[in-house]
Amino acid sequence: MQDKYDITDSELEIMQVLWSNGACGLTEIVEELDKIKERNKNTVKTLLYRLVDKGAVKSKKSTGQGFLYSATITEKKYLAKANTSFLQRLYKGNVQKLLLNFVEDKTVSKEELQKLVDMLESEE
Repeated sequence: MQDKYDITDSELEIMQVLWSNGACGLTEIVEELDKIKERNKNTVKTLLYRLVDKGAVKSKKSTGQGFLYSATITEKKYLAKANTSFLQRLYKGNVQKLLLNFVEDKTVSKEELQKLVDMLESEE
């Protein structure tokens, strides 16, 4: 079985629907995705099968026709793993380099930096 946190961008869109809405049927997932960009129902079904195979999503036969899909991992846990992976891949785990890059590129405003400093100081 694959790593349940190894999620592609297309699969992540489905996960975001499940995190926002809870358990959903295929039609409901497609309708939510179509609000952003039209999706092919068969493609979404294939992506769901992959997510089930990875263990990131579970399927359960619904009382009507079809299945209900729900996330087995939380968004918070996924983001923590993705952030760690991103930091490791791009900055070799060096948080300082990451933050300096944002500051140097002016990606982070002074207000956002001050909030970060305030958060760090409140944890001491």
